[in-house]
Amino acid sequence: MIVDPFDLRTVLIRACRDAAIDPATCVVWIVDASRPGGATPIAYLQPAGAVRGDTVQVFRAVGAERARAFEGSAHRFAVWRRLPGLPEAALGPMLRHELAHAVRWEESGSAFYEADERLRAAAGSSAYAQLPTEREANAAAAAYARHALTPVELAELASAPELAGLLAAAPPADVVRETLALLGGDVEVVRAHLEPQAHGTVVEVVEPVAVAGPAGRVW
Repeated sequence: MIVDPFDLRTVLIRACRDAAIDPATCVVWIVDASRPGGATPIAYLQPAGAVRGDTVQVFRAVGAERARAFEGSAHRFAVWRRLPGLPEAALGPMLRHELAHAVRWEESGSAFYEADERLRAAAGSSAYAQLPTEREANAAAAAYARHALTPVELAELASAPELAGLLAAAPPADVVRETLALLGGDVEVVRAHLEPQAHGTVVEVVEPVAVAGPAGRVW
């Protein structure tokens, strides 16, 4: 897959409609590079979040300064421009997965989201997909894929090893309760809201900020 900004904007608007998220609250950076081995293809940064040394690689490639410009005012997404091994049809469901995290932020607020991030950081790779918010996002993406894609496109998703499990995902009964039970504590859970940006949806292709990759390689 090569992510085209015009196609992405169209797919984003459709996925936002499904998620009931205003696309004018969204910023998407397309990092003009191939996805490095082991890096996540796409990621979400909640409005109160910041890019740090332990942030996923695609957002470190976007850079802290770019992300900071929309801190507190937008749902921020980042995706590699070239995604070897992933079919074109995967873009919509992948965006819908990340939009589910945006929905969770709007429903539960920054304090809950930060607590969930701590849980993610503590989870091993084998347990990551079983976290309540990941199951919620996978289930949203699976439901979106089933009604937005053709049977041929669904088969393409199923044939991609890292996407095969997505179509079978089921949401947890209570995301907040299950997350807090795993954390072993309570946090404030309140609804959050963003005002639409006056300039609308932002989709921008950016050169990657140099970050250290595997074996010291710079991307």
